[in-house]
Amino acid sequence: MKPNLVSLMKPERLLATLYACLATAICSFASDTLDSEGFPVMYLRGQFNGWSAEETHRFDRSGDTYSITVNSLAGEFKISGDNWQYNYGGNDNINGTCSVEGTPGGSNWNTPGLENLTISFDAAFSEGSARPTTIHFTTDGSSAAATSGTLPVLYINVYTDATHSTLDNEIIAIDLDHKNYFTDAEYWLDLNGCQWLADCGATSLGSEQEPLPLQIKARGNWTRRGFAKKPYKIKLEAKQPMLGLTKSKHFALLAHADDTFGYLRNFCGFDLGHRIGLPWTPAQQPVELVVNGDYRGLYFLTESIRIEKDRINISELDDMCSDPALASGGYLVELDNYDEDGQIVLEEQSCAGSDHYIDALRITPDTPEEYSELQRRFITDQFTAMNNAIGNCSDNLWAYMDLDDAVRYYIVEELISHTESYHGSTYLFRDRGEGHKWHFSPLWDCGNAFNGPTDGYFYDHDPFGNTWIPSMRANKTFNNRLLSTWKWFMSTAYSGLFDAIDEYTSHIAAAAIYDRRRWAGRPVPDGGQPVADNSDMDSRRRAVVDHLRAKAAWLSTQWGSYTPGEDIAEPARDNTPAAPLPDYMLSGVENIATDNTPDAPVEYFTIEGIRTENPVPGRLYIVRQGCNACRRIFR
Repeated sequence: MKPNLVSLMKPERLLATLYACLATAICSFASDTLDSEGFPVMYLRGQFNGWSAEETHRFDRSGDTYSITVNSLAGEFKISGDNWQYNYGGNDNINGTCSVEGTPGGSNWNTPGLENLTISFDAAFSEGSARPTTIHFTTDGSSAAATSGTLPVLYINVYTDATHSTLDNEIIAIDLDHKNYFTDAEYWLDLNGCQWLADCGATSLGSEQEPLPLQIKARGNWTRRGFAKKPYKIKLEAKQPMLGLTKSKHFALLAHADDTFGYLRNFCGFDLGHRIGLPWTPAQQPVELVVNGDYRGLYFLTESIRIEKDRINISELDDMCSDPALASGGYLVELDNYDEDGQIVLEEQSCAGSDHYIDALRITPDTPEEYSELQRRFITDQFTAMNNAIGNCSDNLWAYMDLDDAVRYYIVEELISHTESYHGSTYLFRDRGEGHKWHFSPLWDCGNAFNGPTDGYFYDHDPFGNTWIPSMRANKTFNNRLLSTWKWFMSTAYSGLFDAIDEYTSHIAAAAIYDRRRWAGRPVPDGGQPVADNSDMDSRRRAVVDHLRAKAAWLSTQWGSYTPGEDIAEPARDNTPAAPLPDYMLSGVENIATDNTPDAPVEYFTIEGIRTENPVPGRLYIVRQGCNACRRIFR
């Protein structure tokens, strides 16, 4: 028998009683209640009952063994007497039947949720305190823990080293703050019988017996630091079409821990971006995530923003490129709300009046990440030209910026009343060569959607300031294109959003309840906040639909009425010529011969020396006229 209070009290009951009284006197400042035989009365205490010592969660004792059976258990918990004199905890996540060490005064255990659970342990008390003992958790196999059973499940294990012998739980730590990759990791994706995804071509990937390698890191800024439920970025070893998304190595696992609108902020923004025809908008699919055996709740597997064939399909450009023939594109930049290294910072110009907040114009390189002096000069000149045109309310802007994508991007952000748009996570891209412009795309991070009013423009009612858009709204050409695009889109494609919302919420409703069960009452990082409660998905859906309908109704009073289902032709794309490239981007002239033959025909050759009759604008060719030849980008 293990040393415990009772074994020390035997063989005589009187001695046991005297010893119990002595222990009580010594610990009178926090004494736990003892039963008639001198054993501490122990309780199951946790988030589920406000950490109370309740009779409904009191352990039964038979001899030296304590036990209790509960219908369900979720969240953090400990085993303790009524005044915490004797208490057990541990560092383990309890996901099913197991035996773990109970540490006196240890940290809280946690379970994502188990049903029909029996907990038992042998008494180990002496001299007024608890001693280590083994705690047994037994479940009949039914588990609210693990997953809702209604969505695909992505399993990820992260290890301390390449031996994969020890799990690295820093990846799920509440204070995980860095964004370095964990490189010793593996995954498998279980489609879990989701036919609606199988119909889209989705399949399971890997298995518990044969997992696949990946790297994983925390992502985001406030969402990484402010919530215990962290967002992640994953990089697969080999490209995969995960859940029917575009085939790639790169995906995000978005937690949407701050989305109080039923995880519908990004969904609505992305869905509208697809419907209105922006160049590329990410797609996402819901999953339940299990990391190192710990159920992390409902996540959204999302296509990362990448320059790739099936994502942002433009020319790739290396860091530190100094070749004028290449350095005009392709670029992906972010209009940022954070100060970052390597940014190009300008003073925002405005023609919208003094009522709007004017901020620094922070242009953060995304792809490529590091600029040569030539690249920095080009990007600075391009954004200076756009910034000046915006400040003068000049149509010169449309020689640098695609008018149609600027209008369509704005319509989406206004429909969802996204107060943080044009403030951060606002992306523009440009392809290489002459004839190209900057495009507002892709949409990303609609985290403040539905925070704006339904009877006003979001940029008139936000706390952040919104780069450029108030001044763009003062441009007559922009507004004319806005009215025609609005009527076309709202008549032909917008209403389908509501059916999509209904279908989507039906898929994730059960998992949203399990997510709430996982995160309810959990500790939050210092200065952070609790994970949003979306367990009542129906009320969240109604709030979103009501907001969208009210906003569209108000906008129709500003931009014109429309009739859903009316056959209206899509407006023709703007044909304003693109601004020519500056001379320094065409300066890579290499004379091959000096003879001038002005009457000779002009011939074009690829860099590989192949003659072509149909040169493509924006590409580099060897141009020959008689004996005179040079390298030049074709306009």
